[in-house]
Amino acid sequence: MRIPLFPVFVLLPVLELWLMIEIGGEVGALAVILWLVAMIVLGINLLRYLGASSMLQAAQNMRSGGAMPAQTLADGLFKAVGAVLLIIPGFITDLMALLCFIPLVRRLLLKRWLAKVAMNASARGFKMTGFGADPFKSGSSTSATGNVYEHQGSAQTDTDKAISGVIIDQQPESPTPKAPKSE
Repeated sequence: MRIPLFPVFVLLPVLELWLMIEIGGEVGALAVILWLVAMIVLGINLLRYLGASSMLQAAQNMRSGGAMPAQTLADGLFKAVGAVLLIIPGFITDLMALLCFIPLVRRLLLKRWLAKVAMNASARGFKMTGFGADPFKSGSSTSATGNVYEHQGSAQTDTDKAISGVIIDQQPESPTPKAPKSE
C-alpha cells in the first residue's frame, strides 16, 4: 500500500510542533531547544563521518572479498538517512532516525527495500546478465532491436554549413590531394 506524500508532509510538521509544545510544557522550553540543537549538531557530525566511513568500508570489503559493496553502501545509506532525520528538528524524526541506527531494524528495512526493488525490476522485465555474458549475442536475454549509427570524423555543426537539421549518417571527409603550385 502506497501512502500519499502530501498528507505526510503536511501532518508531520504539525505533529512535530504539537509534540514540541507538549514536551516543552512538561520539561521546559529551554530543554526542548537544547535537545533540538544537540540533535542537529549530532546529525551533521554523523552525516560527515558516515559519508567517509561507508565509502572506505565498501572499498575495504571489495579488496578483501568480504561483503558486497552494494550491501555496505545501502547500509551506509540508511545510516545517512538517519543522520538527515536527526538534522530535521522534531521528536518524531529523531525517533525514526534512532530506528535507522538500530542494526536489526536497519537490516529488516534493507531487506524489505531490496525485495521491493527486485519486485519492481522483475515486473518491468529487467534482467541482469553476468559480466561474462555477451549482450549482443543473438538469442541473449538482453538483445535489443534497433538501429546502430556509427560516426567517424569530426562532427558537423550548423555553423559549418547552412543546412539545419539532424545528421544521422556522415561519411568522413576524405582529404583531397593538393596539386603542387606552379609558378
